[in-house]
Amino acid sequence: MADTAPVTVQRTTAVRTYEGHAVHAAPGVHEHAVELARRLLPDGGRVLEVGAGCGALALRLRAAGFDVVPTDLDPPHDWIHRLDLDDPEWTPATAGPFDLVVCVETLEHTENPRRVLRQVRGVLRPGDHVLVSTPHVGHPHSRLKFLLRGAPYLFGPRHYYAPGHISVVPDWMLAEHLRQAGFDQVELGYAGSTDYAGPRQLAHRAETLLLSALGLRQPPGPGEGVCTFATARAS
Repeated sequence: MADTAPVTVQRTTAVRTYEGHAVHAAPGVHEHAVELARRLLPDGGRVLEVGAGCGALALRLRAAGFDVVPTDLDPPHDWIHRLDLDDPEWTPATAGPFDLVVCVETLEHTENPRRVLRQVRGVLRPGDHVLVSTPHVGHPHSRLKFLLRGAPYLFGPRHYYAPGHISVVPDWMLAEHLRQAGFDQVELGYAGSTDYAGPRQLAHRAETLLLSALGLRQPPGPGEGVCTFATARAS
């Protein structure tokens, strides 16, 4: 009898909510994404969100004054449009043009991140922007995880199927993917924290102090910086 492949679950377990909608990103990630969107579009604008999950970030962006079109591979609400980034079928609602595309904690779920960014470029005009985030595999905690178990933080056999993290995108590769996809003015930053609690949180704090003493410090930015953020302009 042939083995049955495990079913892939495309969302992390939610431990927080926003306006009653589950938040699947690391603590601080959605808040930082809204802050970056405000910097890119201080007067507001039309935003395509890909990988909207349960819609929490879309609601935050709308509260900040943006006209948001949220999309997801498996929309849990009828106001979120279906969009498979690996094989997109664009509709009048999702085809653009948009002033900004927000792709937060989504690229790692896709089979071909560079192709996804080229698809994103297609719904933007020259001068419009993209905002992307993905797990920061160069973070000291992630480096330690790789040393001990052969996989960075938020990746590995368990994460492959739940939440479906199949593409590791380090900082330098994310920047090059963006340039190859037709973007310039690429800027990288970091935000987000682990969601450890109890004894695990205490152990993580001790680990952080040890890594810092060894010269492996967390990157500058809000929180621990466990996620890489990139902004770029469509050229």
